Amino acid sequence: MTRAAIGIGSNLDDPPAKIRGAIAALEEAGRVVACSRFYVTQPWGKRDQPEFCNAVALVETQLGPRELLHTLKDLERRLGRVPSARWGPRAVDLDILYYGDERVEEPDLQIPHPRLFERAFALVPLAEVDPRYAAAAEGLPREERETVALMSDDQEQASGVTTPLVDRVRALTQAFLETDLIRLRIEDANEDSIELRRRPSAPAHPHAATDGAAAQPPPPVHLDAIKADLVGIVRFSRKPVAEGDVLEGDRELAYVEALGIRNPVRSLGAGRIATVRCKDGQPVEYGQVLFEIDRG
Repeated sequence: MTRAAIGIGSNLDDPPAKIRGAIAALEEAGRVVACSRFYVTQPWGKRDQPEFCNAVALVETQLGPRELLHTLKDLERRLGRVPSARWGPRAVDLDILYYGDERVEEPDLQIPHPRLFERAFALVPLAEVDPRYAAAAEGLPREERETVALMSDDQEQASGVTTPLVDRVRALTQAFLETDLIRLRIEDANEDSIELRRRPSAPAHPHAATDGAAAQPPPPVHLDAIKADLVGIVRFSRKPVAEGDVLEGDRELAYVEALGIRNPVRSLGAGRIATVRCKDGQPVEYGQVLFEIDRG
């Protein structure tokens, strides 16, 4: 079985209902294991048309990439899609965003989707069900992120759409356990939150560090990512930090040089440097993780 991410979009004939029908129809391609909430998105490529409704579903399938593509095209036709102008209105659109770790480069099939990281309407809902894409979604230009908004409860209820909370939490938890994330935080509009942390693994031989052997630092339990706030060149501060260094309080770790301006990158508090994910003099992008700090 391979896990594939399917982008779903519609802006004709009651789009939320079309999205719901598409999710149900995807069971013909495999087992739907997660689905994002529904998003209202501005048209991309051709502006003079109605807003879209978009979502992303994760499907575990035994179909190969080519078979999956044929199945999705058949489902589109059965759900009411007819030939139309490129980027124009459509009853439903089903795109393969990724298919496991496979890469496909064929004239009519490219996996991962070649424009995934340019399209907020696909990347934002994908990040909801696959946290590996959260940093990429956060790193989109603000004007691009603003073209995507969660569909309100009133809009969903008006179309008879329900998105079970237990399914969303189950999907997020499963994705968390399947990746190398240490912490997953879920927040709502009222600032209520749920936080999941991976329990540190017990050492295989708890008494092995004897005879003067150096004790290893404990595994991180509360990682904070320190990210670049803009595009530029990262420069380490005069006393460079290294993995394992303990910070007693807020400290400048580096700075990003852009247009001749020195923009400090600070630790934002005490902790232990868990990872250094950049090099002195390296070009960095907005939202790129530079350091990870274990807050303990």
